Amino acid sequence: MKISLVKSNIGIFILAYSRISHLKKTITAIDNELSKEDKIYIFCDNFTSDQNFRIISRVKKVIKYLKNLDKKRFIVIFRDKRLGLRKNWHLAWSYMFDKFEKVICLEDDIVVNKNFLPFMKYYLDLYKNNPKIMNISGFSTKMEIPKNYKYDCYLTKRSMSWGQGSWRRVWLKFKNLKQNHKSVLKVKKNKTKLILAGGEDILRAMILDYWKIIESIQVWWIWNIIKNNGYCINPIGSLVKNIGFDGTGYHTKKGDFFPRNKSYRSQKKMEKPFFSEEINKQFLNKFKIKSINYHLFNHLPLTVVNQLFKIKNLIKFN
Repeated sequence: MKISLVKSNIGIFILAYSRISHLKKTITAIDNELSKEDKIYIFCDNFTSDQNFRIISRVKKVIKYLKNLDKKRFIVIFRDKRLGLRKNWHLAWSYMFDKFEKVICLEDDIVVNKNFLPFMKYYLDLYKNNPKIMNISGFSTKMEIPKNYKYDCYLTKRSMSWGQGSWRRVWLKFKNLKQNHKSVLKVKKNKTKLILAGGEDILRAMILDYWKIIESIQVWWIWNIIKNNGYCINPIGSLVKNIGFDGTGYHTKKGDFFPRNKSYRSQKKMEKPFFSEEINKQFLNKFKIKSINYHLFNHLPLTVVNQLFKIKNLIKFN
């Protein structure tokens, strides 16, 4: 049975750029599960003339493919110029929340299964007015769930972005977030809160984002949830598959892999928030980094970390 989102004021969109084979699989999977009365929005970034010709060629193929989609079903927003991953993401969410109260985002390497939309719709509707629930993910991190655990989802304090849903009320908090990198990294209580709620690797991500070594989409989304003492819904078994671990992903290289719980247990719905410390502890253990790296990121001055990365890259490319 196909799922209708529009009656619940839920919009769904896909971020696209240069991966046509991945994008086709993402579109096909969601199109097969979604009611014909719904629209699928796609935000396609552009290229710049000084980019590698292979990238330009791939982007052109994506643009050509998207232009030929059924315009009654697909609303495609083409960027006039290259925005980059973060800005395209930000403007896409903003556009969608101008139209919808609840929004689901798919990146172009996320393939959903038949349980994804029913799960997202149910919890987006159920918790629309609960300020503590701030994010829903379709991805389930690989870990042991207690056998006596009765719900089809669990709560964490850190969001996962693969098949991500949220509400306008959360977006408004995110847009009004006044803090910057140093207000988190140089304020002990904030940095401690970031690590304890988000995991060790989020500290690394925020520092690398500060020095523009990486361009992180999610680091501030996660901090907004942590800062507001919010919770994130995760399914017991993964409702999506990330097919971007083939060297084409923005923050992944070929051979990377982030394991998931494959089997979805369709059992009791979590009608009221229930936070399991045991499950959350397991969840955070998945985001530990090497001990020496953690201590370097946690204790060295930001400028020293930047210099170490410059030296590392200099050695890498020589």
